[in-house]
Amino acid sequence: MIANRPARAITCAVLAVALTAAPVLSPTIAFAVSEETQAELDSANQKVDDSMSAYNDAIAKLETLQAQIDENTAAIEQLEQEIPEKQQAASDAMREMYKYQQGSNQLVGVMVGSSSLSDFITSSTYMSQIQDSNSQTIEELNDMQAELEQKRTELEEQKKQLEEEKQKAADALAAAQQERQQAQAQAEAETAAELAAAAADTNPGEGTGVSGENPYSNATESGQEANVVVTPGVDWTVSREEFIAEWTGRIDAYLAGSPLAGYGATFAAAAWDYGVDPRWSPAISCIESSKGTYCANSHNAWGWTASGGGFRSFGSWEEGITAHVRYLKNMYGTTLTVAAAKRYCPPTWQDWYNKVGSEMNRI
Repeated sequence: MIANRPARAITCAVLAVALTAAPVLSPTIAFAVSEETQAELDSANQKVDDSMSAYNDAIAKLETLQAQIDENTAAIEQLEQEIPEKQQAASDAMREMYKYQQGSNQLVGVMVGSSSLSDFITSSTYMSQIQDSNSQTIEELNDMQAELEQKRTELEEQKKQLEEEKQKAADALAAAQQERQQAQAQAEAETAAELAAAAADTNPGEGTGVSGENPYSNATESGQEANVVVTPGVDWTVSREEFIAEWTGRIDAYLAGSPLAGYGATFAAAAWDYGVDPRWSPAISCIESSKGTYCANSHNAWGWTASGGGFRSFGSWEEGITAHVRYLKNMYGTTLTVAAAKRYCPPTWQDWYNKVGSEMNRI
């Protein structure tokens, strides 16, 4: 089998072996050995998902409100432009009303000044219309001012409520992220104990697992001990945007020059969405296909067998990456463990564990 393999990049295997002797550091692990810790992790991840959804909803509502604020602000500005004109008209109206009301025996004056009954009726009607018009002008001014103040008050109250809602969602998200971090710390301690207990086990596992029959796998050595500790490096307390930004750059640097180059954002987004160590799937791709160079099937960089035989295939790297990260979470937990290695590549699980762990430490 080895003789028939292409002259694939030995870089992954060599570096993995070289890094096996790296200093032992405390791991950051998201998969728990005990069912209790795993349940805590699952609960924490669900809380993060729910609080993130609530936070995003609050942001969306604020954006919608901002659009309304912009629209209402334009209307308010229009009112403010019209008010000076209305104020002047109201002042003129009040002066006219004052003059009219201060005249002595106004009705007699109109009658004396009228040359006929028709003129008298016309003059009286005209003065009445002027008075009504002046009163309407004043009422319009008062109505416009009241409308302006009402809009301002409503906008301020709406924005205040939504800002409070956003802050509550942000606080809930931060608390959920902290809870997840604490659960991962507990899982870290349990996984370290698991690794120590399995260190002397050099026997192969049962069956072929997911990648045991992959001809392109670099994890071919048997009789080894699992001894690589995954170094700390995943901070789940940051925002989704910060998480993706950080891991996109780190994964892109790791995959540079390979067929998977440039897909760091896809790995990072999937890792956040499923609560999986962002280094795990890229590291497996290195061991199983030299980072997508020699795939078991189309866009299958992970030696991932299909149910019924053969290997899975995907229509694109985006599809394959997202599916693999989701599969890791659902079937193996959220990062590399001895238990996961025994199931993923039973024939040489120690070698697989050490090399995948070493690659994770490189990212």
